[in-house]
Amino acid sequence: MLRLSFVMMSIGCIGTRGEEPGWVGQSEPENEVEVVPCGADDTGTVESGFAISGAIEDLSTGERPTSTEGLCAYALDPTPVLSGGEAAEMGASEVCDNGEYYVGNLSNPPSVGMFISIADCDESNPTIMKSATGVDFDDVKDLGDGEEHSNHTAYMVTLEYGSAVNDNFVDYNGNAVETGFMAGFVMDVNKDYVSGAELGCQGCADFYYLDTDDSDGMFVTGSQRNTQTHADARAVFFAPAAPIFTYQADDGGSHFWEPQLFGSLPGYASFLLFDATN
Repeated sequence: MLRLSFVMMSIGCIGTRGEEPGWVGQSEPENEVEVVPCGADDTGTVESGFAISGAIEDLSTGERPTSTEGLCAYALDPTPVLSGGEAAEMGASEVCDNGEYYVGNLSNPPSVGMFISIADCDESNPTIMKSATGVDFDDVKDLGDGEEHSNHTAYMVTLEYGSAVNDNFVDYNGNAVETGFMAGFVMDVNKDYVSGAELGCQGCADFYYLDTDDSDGMFVTGSQRNTQTHADARAVFFAPAAPIFTYQADDGGSHFWEPQLFGSLPGYASFLLFDATN
């Protein structure tokens, strides 16, 4: 179920647990792409295919990372995950020194959505967890040659921060860096962070809510675990080894968020964004 969840997460789709999408059994794309050096394709003209571009944000700081050395951005097709395979790379580029990325020469976006993953270019010497930030199909489906989906923030998690998060999962017995975890933000219609929101999925996952005081633990106030989001901590929440399920956010009716099918993938930090509709 963890692998299946990766296909469904972060793409804005809503449905019922256990449904089998119509694209099951489609042929799997190839997983061989060339990593393009920073700036090589970002010229204003793309010979073929569309591009996705934006900047990366370090989850631990909410800012662009101080160093991007050795980091790459991968555009992923998650379709093969459903049949037990790995997400297929559709394109890749180095992350530039200023924290920006540009993945070009993309085509045939899958109807389930795409992902931008920030990862080490050389996996033999990892410094960060692989991440998965969704790209909605509607944002890229009509893009033609030379067109671009821009300003798309992709999140990253250093191994140091991922390990700290795991160490603070006080009631979780596994290793969340290995099993993967779901992380996300709860925001209003103006993209401002919301306090007092709770995540729910009828008991399918255990949620941890970040605060700004690490002295008593990342997710604890005094001796009690936090039960709601904190706007001053960017309304960040976590759920280790989150299964596929319909996740909801609720703050007592002040805002409304659409439920989303979501989940985590082993070894990945996957990001679920709740943007209020009112």
